[in-house]
Amino acid sequence: MAKRKFEVIQGKKRRNYTLAHKFIEAHATNTRLMGVIGLRIKWETEAEEAFYQFFHLDGEEFGLDDYISILAGSRERVEITTARMMGGLGGELISLNEREARHLVKTFAAKNRDFGEELPEPLSEYQFILEEEMALSDEEQQRLWDKICEPIVSPVQLINYYIMRAVGNDREAMAYLCCDPTMEYTPVKRPSTLLKNVIEKTDSGDAVAYIAESLIDTGNAYKMILTEIHVTEREGRWRVCRAEVRSVMNITGTEAAFALSKDEYITVYHVKNFRELMRRLEREKPHAMVHPYEVGLLYTEFYPHNEHVKKSVYYLNDDMYGVYYITEGSQFLAAAYSKQGIRELERYFQGYTADGLLELEERFHLDRPLLYEFVNSGYDNFYDFLEDGQ
Repeated sequence: MAKRKFEVIQGKKRRNYTLAHKFIEAHATNTRLMGVIGLRIKWETEAEEAFYQFFHLDGEEFGLDDYISILAGSRERVEITTARMMGGLGGELISLNEREARHLVKTFAAKNRDFGEELPEPLSEYQFILEEEMALSDEEQQRLWDKICEPIVSPVQLINYYIMRAVGNDREAMAYLCCDPTMEYTPVKRPSTLLKNVIEKTDSGDAVAYIAESLIDTGNAYKMILTEIHVTEREGRWRVCRAEVRSVMNITGTEAAFALSKDEYITVYHVKNFRELMRRLEREKPHAMVHPYEVGLLYTEFYPHNEHVKKSVYYLNDDMYGVYYITEGSQFLAAAYSKQGIRELERYFQGYTADGLLELEERFHLDRPLLYEFVNSGYDNFYDFLEDGQ
């Protein structure tokens, strides 16, 4: 069969002509074991314009849940969109061929039907991918999975990922991590969130065995689940060969909060130039997630990797590099969960103080996280929040 050069897709509503294009390149984050993938595909139109498609792919509950496109955009715009769509996922950008990229779009779009979720608009822009009849061979699928998954370098990393995928009811990813893809392990019935995982090696004869204590948020309750897991290394790959739930215990929200409690470091600044501060954060941290609240704006910046999954004590939020909150009361709070972390943030924001955007006011070392309580409290002044005994 002749190599495909151009295909025709419908343009955006602002354009009243069709776009003919050919595949140039594609990149995906190797974050499938976190349950999500960011995918970017570049095409060239018949007019020799670059056409970029960005997909956010969720393997647990939503399927293909976000889509953005750029036609003839600047390099800066493409980089900013890449950061916003893919920068917060961790991992690396891995090159894919056309068949692999198309396969990801098709398979995750198919999940939308299973999950009862609508595909993001404009559907007409990527309908041509969904309509093409194609299937990867078993060998191609294995190569693709090896690309979109972070290499497993230790039993601890393997167990954290395996339990995380099991808690998310992500059977495909579980099968990739197992010796036997048909192996049964169902710690929860519906997709849930692994908040904390503590792994210890145990004596189990000749087998390499571990006990994992998992704190899970099911959406309406918290559970503490104890699992015995046996692992093996075959052909340089760590895989789970047995997993068995030993005990399940329901716990209260207070008990869960105590188990998750850790020190929090907050540095408070006075905002001297609100508008320029917003512009600079948008320019310098396009990869940060931004959420509006009643009296402020919250930025969450993640590490560009998922090294926290390699720890024997895993916390869901250990992938956070820093959290920043701007209030209508002209306060800017920078928060981290370690001394080293807050020092790095303070060094970074020294540039903002030198440029007249911020003025350092006070530092706090708290024995439990308070920032999110403040964010949801309706207060726009951190000192008032503390004074009122919140």
